[in-house]
Amino acid sequence: MSRRALPLLALSAMLISPSLYADYDQDHPLFAAYPGADLDEAKMYDYEKYTFPVSIADVSKDPATFTHLAMTGDLYLHNYEVENVSSLKVYENYIAAAKQLNFKPLFSCALEACGSEDQAEELGSSIAVKGDVYNHYRNPYYWIGEKESPKGKIVVAWFFGAYNDSVSIQQVILESEPLETGLIKVDAAYAGSTAEPVAPLSADDKAEDNAMLPRYPGARIYNHKRIDTETVKIPFAINATEKTPLQLTGDLTKHTYTIENVSTLKVYENYKAALTNAGFNFISQCELEQCGTEKQYNDVGDQLALSGDVYNWYRNPYYLLGKKSLPTGNVYIALFIGAYESQVGVQQVILQEKAVQTGLVNINADSLKQQIDADGKVLIYGIYFDTGKAEVKPESKSTLDAIAELLKRNPDLLLYVVGHTDDTGDGAANVSLSKQRADSVVAALVKDYQVATNRLQAQGVGPYAPAGNNTSDAGKQKNRRVELVKRLR
Repeated sequence: MSRRALPLLALSAMLISPSLYADYDQDHPLFAAYPGADLDEAKMYDYEKYTFPVSIADVSKDPATFTHLAMTGDLYLHNYEVENVSSLKVYENYIAAAKQLNFKPLFSCALEACGSEDQAEELGSSIAVKGDVYNHYRNPYYWIGEKESPKGKIVVAWFFGAYNDSVSIQQVILESEPLETGLIKVDAAYAGSTAEPVAPLSADDKAEDNAMLPRYPGARIYNHKRIDTETVKIPFAINATEKTPLQLTGDLTKHTYTIENVSTLKVYENYKAALTNAGFNFISQCELEQCGTEKQYNDVGDQLALSGDVYNWYRNPYYLLGKKSLPTGNVYIALFIGAYESQVGVQQVILQEKAVQTGLVNINADSLKQQIDADGKVLIYGIYFDTGKAEVKPESKSTLDAIAELLKRNPDLLLYVVGHTDDTGDGAANVSLSKQRADSVVAALVKDYQVATNRLQAQGVGPYAPAGNNTSDAGKQKNRRVELVKRLR
């Protein structure tokens, strides 16, 4: 991409200018392009961790290693190419500009002092915006320096390498600054908190976001859905002792957001601060290398992603799983934050735990017959017992009426009546209780509805055939049931 060359040395007043770009075809305010240079690629990350090499590469190890300087702040990466000039001349001009701005050198090397060709290539690639200098590692020069400013420390690093008649310039500038938090606010009313009011959002944004946790500023929705009463599995981070995912039931929202020109670190810290302020407890979290191998953290992202695939948004990963107990039930929020190039992807899952609302569909003989014909069985949730008891409660009458009508209309129908429990308490005791409850249902149908005894056969399986999880009230409620299973003889 051809571009107009700007003066090499920008005004020193630009040193404290805001680190925001309208687009990234621009130079950094401190150091403009070498005259006649083409800008091949540029990226900017709002608040990111970065490690600068301050030594030549040790290529005896795979991957190559360096002595590093770790910094955090606003990060700018540029790659320029300039024709028909030596790497020496380009190097000398940039270093002269750095000295005029009073940058203090931290490490430098020139030509053979940068090591072998392999070492020079590794050194240049370690700061290259594309991750590779390709052929531009010949006649190498490297320089890194720092400067204090009213805003904080600024570090700049350059690698200059030649190939044929062109020179490639790899430039990295980091402006250190404190982390800006408070960009995300949890809705106080929804979360049962006295947090600050949520920043105003448009009607369209409010309709698409979860009411509790509005989006990161500037984020765009890539995909989202909202489901009334769904069961979902939420994984723990790979570094957690617990490996079995949570299986939860309640109101579910899932979002995938994309955010331009910001780091996964800054997004993560803002979500973490917002949830902390709202009183959430973190039951699992990981940062970068803590999240395991690329395959492991990619898999966690896939499990949260609405499409089942995190695509390219898995680099520089952060994971957060929080829980808050409310009078209406527990709220769980899971976030996987990953990057691809200059874009961050946020996979967000919010589950408001609640019991499954029943009674919305009337049970009748026709609906029972349809389910038995389709599946060979039907799950019954309208027969009630006291905890630990086997007597059928009076409020079960409408359901028993429907079962009796089913049997009356279909005189050849034979049924197993199977009792089920949740996994609370002793397993053997639950099997016995479930059998007693099935016996009670059979007894009620025989006594009160004159159903022939040989048409019904009671059995109990206790907790051994669950319909939901046993880790939530909603899941346990699903497991406490009676099933009618069609018998062939």
